[in-house]
Amino acid sequence: MALRFCLVVAALAALAAAPVQAAPWGKLVAADGKTSYPLDKPEVVVGSDVKADVVLQDATVSARHCRLTYKDGHVQVEDLGSKFATLLDGTELKKGKSAEVFQKSSLSLGAVSLTFEFGERPALLKPLQPAKAAPDKHKGAKKDAKKPR
Repeated sequence: MALRFCLVVAALAALAAAPVQAAPWGKLVAADGKTSYPLDKPEVVVGSDVKADVVLQDATVSARHCRLTYKDGHVQVEDLGSKFATLLDGTELKKGKSAEVFQKSSLSLGAVSLTFEFGERPALLKPLQPAKAAPDKHKGAKKDAKKPR
C-alpha cells in the first residue's frame, strides 16, 4: 500500500513538473486542406528556415517571411522583409507594417497559399471580417404617398 501511494505521488509530481502545452490559438491551413500548422505561441514566425516556428519548404518563401502575433483575442500579421511578399486577403503588406487577420483570412507567402483559422476554444472564435454597411434601398426613392386633397 505504501509503495502504491509513493508511485502515485511520484506520478503526480512528474505531471506537475512537466511543461504545460498551450492550446493553439489558431492555425494556418494549406490550400490542399489536408495540411495545417498549429499556432500556439504569442508570436509565431513563418518561413523556410528550420528555426522558424512554422516551416514552409518553398523557394518563394523567405527564411523569416512573416510574423503572426496573438494578443487580447486579436491576430496581427507583419511582413519581415520577404523577397516575394506577404499578401493578406490579396493586399500586399509593407515591411514592418502589420494588419489584423480575421477568421478565414487568406495569406499568400510567395507562391504558398494559406487560410487562417482561430483555435477551437469558443472564447477564441472571432467573427469574419466586418462587412461593409449595405446601402439603404429606400434612400432617394420616391415616396408613393398620396398628396392630401
